[in-house]
Order: sequence, then C-alpha cells, then structure tokens
Amino acid sequence: MENQKTSKYLIIYQDVNTEDTFTPEQVMEATKAHVEHVRDLDKRGILFLCGPLLGKEEKGMFILNAASYEEAESHVLRDPLIASKGYNTYLIYEIQEANAGNNYLLEFYTNM
Repeated sequence: MENQKTSKYLIIYQDVNTEDTFTPEQVMEATKAHVEHVRDLDKRGILFLCGPLLGKEEKGMFILNAASYEEAESHVLRDPLIASKGYNTYLIYEIQEANAGNNYLLEFYTNM
C-alpha cells in the first residue's frame, strides 16, 4: 500500500446463516480460518479495526484501508466466513474521515 492513496471502508457482515446445513463443525472451521484472514489483513496494514457489533442480531464489522471499493470487496470475498456463507450478506461503505486536519468536515456540511 506504499505510495498509493487509500480510503477507509466500513464493512458490515450481517444475516448469519442459521440453516441446518451449516453445521457447528463448519462454523468452527470457518471461524478459525476467518481469524487467520483477519491476522493476515492486520499484518499487511489493511485492517484498521474489526469486531462484533453488540446487540440482538449477530453482526460483525471491519474498517479496512483500501484503494477502492473493489479492493475492499476483494478482501471481504476472500474471508472464509463470507466464502462459506457463514454470513449471507455484507454492506460496504466508503468513509470520509472527519478530523482536526479537515476541521471535522465543517466546510463540507456548511457549503451544501
């Protein structure tokens, strides 16, 4: 990712597969492989943040550093929890970061 402009992408995994065809053993295998995938993303500087979303529904989220939506999605599609249909759907959003350097996007919101 050196010398390449990257953005941050929020990915939400949702709609957990609860079909009887997805056995507890398959869930455990996919989860272990998922953690290895997360470790690889972290080691490569792609992972910014990840974790479960707490609430009534089982959802997970990632914030990834990527050059494009397509690149972020490619990381999602290689995740064993998606590839094995542990989660049936995912959402991807590009994040426009608000921070002190851009005055928390004040001009963006006041020049509309």
